[in-house]
Amino acid sequence: MKKFAEIFLVFALFALKAFAQTNFSGEQIREQLLAEIRGKVGNEAEIFLPKVIENFYFPQSNVEMRFDFGEQNLVGNVFVGVEFRKNDALLRRVELPVRIKYFLKVLVAQRTINRGEAITEENARLETREVASNINLSSIVGTNAFGKIAKHYLVKGTIITADNLQDGIAIRRGDKVQVVVLSGAIKIVTTGIALDDANAGETVRVRRDKTNIVLSGIASADGYVVITK
Repeated sequence: MKKFAEIFLVFALFALKAFAQTNFSGEQIREQLLAEIRGKVGNEAEIFLPKVIENFYFPQSNVEMRFDFGEQNLVGNVFVGVEFRKNDALLRRVELPVRIKYFLKVLVAQRTINRGEAITEENARLETREVASNINLSSIVGTNAFGKIAKHYLVKGTIITADNLQDGIAIRRGDKVQVVVLSGAIKIVTTGIALDDANAGETVRVRRDKTNIVLSGIASADGYVVITK
């Protein structure tokens, strides 16, 4: 009886293949998916697909296979939708687990960096690391981050990204600064002493030269204090 069941199963599989009009082998799916992912992530990443991908058979002719990556960041463990469609009508969809490993040169904190502390060669350096899935690849920085300020505490070993940083101090307390007053088409320039530290875009107070008048304006990245009326 068992032998008969095995023979029947083999016959059924052959019959299914014989009547199927569109076939997709697991190896075919693997090759196309690998090429699709490689086109998206480039040659720097290691891509791991399932060891076994099943074959798919459809009685309809001209069935198309498409891959759906969604809006996910293609780093770490992800799922890729494999859709089989006939004239855009979805016949079947499966999801395949994929692991994508990036090893990139990234800036890493060499010790705990305090909030408000500048990023320097002393507290950060470039290392080759695997980039985790929670890191946006477009936010990765290099030595161009030196001189910028940490927005919050960065523990030792943290990969430093643009999201962790803000521009360095544009104006320091005690600096002699130029104050630019804008009122419509009128522009007045005067000088004074900064009473606060300020990053670009922050409010800073300035004591005007030779007077006790204190003005309040916005620090610009190039060290000016701008007052708009």
